[in-house]
Amino acid sequence: MILSYKDCEDLSQSSCKSFYHGRNNEFEIWRNKKVPKNLNSVMYFYDNQTTALICYNIFKNKYKCSLTWREYNYTIGKSKKSSWSEDRIIIVNDPKKSKQYD
Repeated sequence: MILSYKDCEDLSQSSCKSFYHGRNNEFEIWRNKKVPKNLNSVMYFYDNQTTALICYNIFKNKYKCSLTWREYNYTIGKSKKSSWSEDRIIIVNDPKKSKQYD
C-alpha cells in the first residue's frame, strides 16, 4: 500500500462531521453515488483532485465512502467582493471518527 488511512487523514486540509444530506444539491458526486449517511460520516477536504482521488481509493478498501466536489462563493468581512472556491471532499462512513464531532 502506498499510503495508509492515517496518511489520507493527514493529507486532508480539514475534516468535519458530514453535512452532505440536506445540502446535497451543493455537491457533484464523482465516485460512488451511495453517499454514506450523516450519523456515521466524516468529510475530508483536499486541495487537489489528484490527492483526493488517491485517498478515495485508499479509503474505499476499508470504509463506505464517496468522492464529491462542490463550488461555492464567499465574501470576507464586510467586503462586497465575492470570491469563488471549490472543495474536493471524501465522505467516509467511519463511526469512530464521527464521534469526535458530536
